[in-house]
Amino acid sequence: MSAAKQSLLVLGIRVGGAVLQMLLVATVALRFSVTEVGLNGILWAVALVARMAGPLGLDVMGLRSQSPLWADGRDTLAVKLGRRYAAALARVWSVAFLLLAAVCVALAVGGGPWGWVLALGVVATASAFQRLFVVQRQARNWPLLGQFMESIVLPALGLVGALITSVIAPNWLIASQVMAFVLVTLILYAASPSVQEGRARRRRTASSTSDVPFTGRHARAVPKPDPMYVPRHASGAPRLDDAAHAPIPWRPALTVGAGNALTSLCVRGPMFVIGGQSLAAAGVYEVAQKIQSGGAMGTSAVATVFAPRIAVALRKPAALIKLLVQAGGSSLVVPLGLLAFLFVVGSDGLVAVLGDEYQGAWAASVVLVVSTVINAITSAMSNVMMLGGRERMFAVIAAVQMLLVVGGALVSGADTAVSMAVWVLIGETFRSACMAAGLVLHLRAVRT
Repeated sequence: MSAAKQSLLVLGIRVGGAVLQMLLVATVALRFSVTEVGLNGILWAVALVARMAGPLGLDVMGLRSQSPLWADGRDTLAVKLGRRYAAALARVWSVAFLLLAAVCVALAVGGGPWGWVLALGVVATASAFQRLFVVQRQARNWPLLGQFMESIVLPALGLVGALITSVIAPNWLIASQVMAFVLVTLILYAASPSVQEGRARRRRTASSTSDVPFTGRHARAVPKPDPMYVPRHASGAPRLDDAAHAPIPWRPALTVGAGNALTSLCVRGPMFVIGGQSLAAAGVYEVAQKIQSGGAMGTSAVATVFAPRIAVALRKPAALIKLLVQAGGSSLVVPLGLLAFLFVVGSDGLVAVLGDEYQGAWAASVVLVVSTVINAITSAMSNVMMLGGRERMFAVIAAVQMLLVVGGALVSGADTAVSMAVWVLIGETFRSACMAAGLVLHLRAVRT
């Protein structure tokens, strides 16, 4: 399937997911108390942060190492690497979960909210592995199912859980959401390339076995299983730098993970800052951000499809530039269309729909969508930086962007949605310029 078709399908999935998310929020708000609404919001916010930071950068490292292997037909090595990365992440989260269990026991003894803390820990763990398995499917160039599970199935299960619990057991709302996260993670694990290829290998082995005696005229050759790709020294010992035996690249992985965590804070930070200034302004900014998210869906859909292709073309300058131009052009379609729609509707039209208290929503939406247009041009370039070995630069840029947006808003005393959106635009302009500079550095390094 072409990249354009995959991008459109992923975009359609993201749009459907956005609708389901809004239905979930509306259902919880109408059927549960304000406290439950707040708790559910915190739960999903933790899931978002854990999805970005929870894989500890192993998702990006896996995408960088496995995509070329799948493209070259070295499936066995790609599967082995995928399993090693999943096992490494499982070890880290096992330790974290043991610590969480100890905290829950202490809270239970002291009469604290141990169940709530446990729910947050389970959702964070599930979200981290969801991201890992989704990216492993991206590396295999199978992006659609992962996007469907995350964007459609997860909020749909959350919505069903909210509807059921609102009727029979209102106190079980949070538990129903936790079960949705766990179920989606288990399905994505079963659909991960490592598990799928293991099943395919077992089926091939079973089909090659026959009850017919292998003698006389009934004898037939049985295909040999694919050999495992393990380059060796002349002595027969595995190479220390062989990808199948090399240590997990924790340093670059954790650097990327820190950058992703900072990026997630850049998304959530403005809301926290403006909420501390004025809840009314925070409501206006929330509306503007929801409008902006429509444009960001197109960029995200394109990035999902093009990431494995970029990983394969990192050492091919001409092919890489062609992919980046295609990705940038495809990413611009939705945010530019949304920007045109906002100018057609106008400030008066938006206020007529939302009410006079949302006077600044239109201007804030325009500024945020402009920042999305800028991001669309350079979004795919961030993959070049992360996948091309410049993890530290990526993390530093994310840190400076966060300081620029959050720090600038705090120092200037931004207390309106428009002023907060301006700082977001400044931060996005800085980030995009840095991504373009990173691309230039990468191309120079490849050509020399």
